[in-house]
Amino acid sequence: MNRHKALALLVALSISFSGCGAQAEIPGEVLPPQAESASEGGAASASIQKPMECRYYERETCEAAMAAPRAYTGAGRLVAGMVPHHLVAADMIAGFFSLAAAQEQPYDTVILVSPSHFPENCGSDVVTATAGWNTPYGPLAADRSVADALLQDAVIAAEDNRDAVESDHGAAGLVPFVRRYLPEAKLVVCLLSNRLSRERLAQVQRVLLEQQENGRTLLVASADCSHYLMPDEAARRDEETAAAIESRDFERLLTFGDANIDSPQAVTTFLCAAQGNGDVVRLDHSSSAEKLPHALGNPIYDEGITTYFVYGIFA
Repeated sequence: MNRHKALALLVALSISFSGCGAQAEIPGEVLPPQAESASEGGAASASIQKPMECRYYERETCEAAMAAPRAYTGAGRLVAGMVPHHLVAADMIAGFFSLAAAQEQPYDTVILVSPSHFPENCGSDVVTATAGWNTPYGPLAADRSVADALLQDAVIAAEDNRDAVESDHGAAGLVPFVRRYLPEAKLVVCLLSNRLSRERLAQVQRVLLEQQENGRTLLVASADCSHYLMPDEAARRDEETAAAIESRDFERLLTFGDANIDSPQAVTTFLCAAQGNGDVVRLDHSSSAEKLPHALGNPIYDEGITTYFVYGIFA
């Protein structure tokens, strides 16, 4: 994570990519009533929960990206996707959610599957939260029915840990984009540790795919690609990663480490949505070296670059 700290210090983004980002300017604690009521909450407790905060929101960066998002198109209904979580690639994140907002039929729920960057702070290799969010664009309700489906499954053995979800940039950094572009949708976050067993991962994927059967749920994998390498080697690794994603080679993907992708678990989960009739479409590819105005000799790149893909699955 040292390179991420260097980015925060040397780039005028005021963002930390490791443990503690810029605090959002969020007015008060607005409780989304549909997220917190017992009638909407399934088996969740009827007690009022304090909403989570968008700790990684950086207003200038995010609003600039939202004012000029990347332009993506695809044929058919967008049912799932993969986006970066480094805000260096905020225009790519905005582009994906702008595409989601342009779909003819709105989404009821967004399922955001992210690497668990700090598993040492978690009591399980699968973590979710039943609380909603305060965001700079208004309250965002939790989909407690999806969270409960994870929490009540004995094989998955998920943990309801709002502190872990709120503190993990892999998910929390994307929350403002969800609320900005899909204001009527509810959100559930699922953090997956890289040490998660194949059996539990397969059950997570089964449970989450069941939630998509109504056609109004968007499943999004949050994943950055090649880490800690220089551009030539990163490009070679990205070719491997793209080939595995586009051929839906789950076994190959699950062997990858940070040199290729930071969450094979999240990526294979989003690819499950393509089983049957979905087309996996590469929408974009970039890197921190392309996004930031620094020569490769700059200390910001002492530990290499990070690369980014955006994919969509269209049914």
